[in-house]
Amino acid sequence: MIKIEIDPAAGFCFGVDRVIEEAESMLRAGESLYGLGEMVHNQAEMERLRQLGLRTIQHTDLPSMGSRKVLFRAHGEPPSTYKLAIEHGVEVIDGTCPIVSRLQKKIRKVYQGMDRDKEQLVIFGKPDHPETIGLVGQVDGDATVVTEMKDIEKIEPDKKVHLFSQTTMDPHQFRELESAIRNRISSSMINMKEPFRSDCTICGQMKKRKPRLSAFAKQFDLVLFVSGKHSSNGKMLFEFCREVNPSTHWISGPGDIDRQWLEGVQSVGISGATSTSREQLEAIREQVSRMAIS
Repeated sequence: MIKIEIDPAAGFCFGVDRVIEEAESMLRAGESLYGLGEMVHNQAEMERLRQLGLRTIQHTDLPSMGSRKVLFRAHGEPPSTYKLAIEHGVEVIDGTCPIVSRLQKKIRKVYQGMDRDKEQLVIFGKPDHPETIGLVGQVDGDATVVTEMKDIEKIEPDKKVHLFSQTTMDPHQFRELESAIRNRISSSMINMKEPFRSDCTICGQMKKRKPRLSAFAKQFDLVLFVSGKHSSNGKMLFEFCREVNPSTHWISGPGDIDRQWLEGVQSVGISGATSTSREQLEAIREQVSRMAIS
């Protein structure tokens, strides 16, 4: 009989779990609720929330919302979004992950104490990701965002660097960029006290995720990795999982499973992104089980 197991470390991260629970609680109580942007990069979960009554709006809709309740997602928002909502009487339900909130405050504090002529703020993140947009917004856009090694060319070599990270980035890539930025600093900065300050603000859950995923994926003949195709976290973890176990397939739901993948397979591991719910993982296990005995 085929062995099928779900990765015990998979499932929603703390921040996503918290905001989904908030939305569910309000919707099941019969309240009218709007979500600013997608609560999670997971189409199946978004459809489930829509069935419960959540209506998704965009930032351009805020001025016309009146006194309606609008839930801000876990990724966080820049101060300008709160200002816009308050100016138009919107009742904000703040679902920002506490870890992201602390990072926003930390960035503001460092920025307020900086000499902008001699110092610069650098954020390791994806420029179009909602969290990074919120982080850059804390300093009115006065930050350099780096995603890849080539992006360090945007950093001024003769200014002190304060480096932070979007909470969901890859810890290994952060350390590589950290080293490259340190080497980029001009020799004229060597005598400056702390010419480079680095704060690895990646979420602790993310730091543990890859080692746990590696240990899990090695145990199986086949791994099914479940996440929305628009999830940057999902893409990164899937690619890592496939490096560990080449027999890894990226799927979004039960309908994506190819019966041929199961031929000759004695064990199947099921894992997913931080935006993938336990219910979705269970649905995959049930489908694999049905396919294995049919």
